[in-house]
Amino acid sequence: MEFQFIDNTNIDASARKQIRSSVMRGRNTGKTRPRKESTRRSKPRVLVPDVANINRRGVDGNSPGPEDLVGRMLKTVGNEFTSLKYPKPLEPHVQRIVRQFMEMTSSIIYPKELCIDVQESHAIWFEFFQSDEAFFHCLLAMAQAFSDWLQGGEGESVKVMRYLANTYRCVNEKLKKEGTPDDATVAVVMSITMHNNLLRAPGGAKVHLNALQRMVELRGGLSSFPTTLLLQKICRTDIEFSLQSGSLPRFYRDEFPYSTIHSSPLWLDTTYEAFITTTNAQVYNLDVRSVFRDILCASKFINSLKVTNQKLPPLVFQEILISTGYRLMYMCPLDGVRPLPAADDVCHLALLALVTTILIRKGYNKLSYPFLARLLHDSISKITEDPSVCNGFLLWLLFMAGISIFDVKDDVWLQLLLKNHISHMELESWQSVKIILREYPWIDYFHDEPGLEIWETLARS
Repeated sequence: MEFQFIDNTNIDASARKQIRSSVMRGRNTGKTRPRKESTRRSKPRVLVPDVANINRRGVDGNSPGPEDLVGRMLKTVGNEFTSLKYPKPLEPHVQRIVRQFMEMTSSIIYPKELCIDVQESHAIWFEFFQSDEAFFHCLLAMAQAFSDWLQGGEGESVKVMRYLANTYRCVNEKLKKEGTPDDATVAVVMSITMHNNLLRAPGGAKVHLNALQRMVELRGGLSSFPTTLLLQKICRTDIEFSLQSGSLPRFYRDEFPYSTIHSSPLWLDTTYEAFITTTNAQVYNLDVRSVFRDILCASKFINSLKVTNQKLPPLVFQEILISTGYRLMYMCPLDGVRPLPAADDVCHLALLALVTTILIRKGYNKLSYPFLARLLHDSISKITEDPSVCNGFLLWLLFMAGISIFDVKDDVWLQLLLKNHISHMELESWQSVKIILREYPWIDYFHDEPGLEIWETLARS
């Protein structure tokens, strides 16, 4: 019997495919083959395009308007929101607004360019958001107000008012049952106070700050709070209200991070520079000189981190701001008598103006500080009449006034003073101006951009 073998040496790829198709025909009839989805690593989402540059016109002159920003904002959401349970049902678009708001506030308080990421910042608020109905409604109100602001809204919308009404109801119910407020309740009242500060509604802020003060007293004072994050936010809220209202703060905290700042090799040299600078400026008050020295050293230290590619612990950054604010406010309240000599007085006010640039930084319209604005205007006008005033000191005062409280485009008096003084000093470039400004408290991250805007405005005028 003769065997016949198939010679497959000359079969090409097309023939092989036909053979396989023929063999498998019938065997696969009626079967379906599940498609394998390719698994791709999700790309990191940008939650808000550069908080620092957002304003009501968009990121820049040619950027999309606020409606487009909100639309882009609503397309992103963290997975943790979809997997969590809440006191009340939370629609997906509301989850997105809340997520955006939390990312925004975190980036304002702890700038990622300066600070190490602080994970516990989200953890504590997430915990309150999930477990406490009052905080749940409060955060929805704050997030909705932020979304409305991006769209050009003024005041409080119906949605915000509804969320706030639920917040007040829940807080009252909790206080009737518990008596002593817990951390979540304190966080609610603190948040509403800050909300009123941002709305420039000092009347509403004062009512809630009174309640916050009473709650802190019932808890045994600031030292009774185990969570530094919450404690620091209470202090920020207190300082912000005092700056707007001119009144003394309700609390006090001075934990200036000397151990961190002292670790800088610049400390000793900067301390000596501060002594020389304040002496040349005829600033002799020991308390003013002390704050000037500390904030100058902190400024030099923070500016140096960019060169070494390092970042500051976020809680340390907050202590610099809080300590500086409280020491200055208690030194000489804005709505009281001003007993300081002219140079000490204007330096004190300029340092307070610097604090405002860090409290609520770029991204929002300048907040209103009527007491500080009036006093700083009068003190600058007075010191410019002194022919012996230090040129560099006056330059710093004028720029600090322009980037914090006043608008050089609208305030003709400040624009004229700046142009005349820059001409007198024969400064022909922004870099030459900046060299002098950095001899004084000047944090590049907060002050370079608005300072350059002032320079360009003067060049166009």
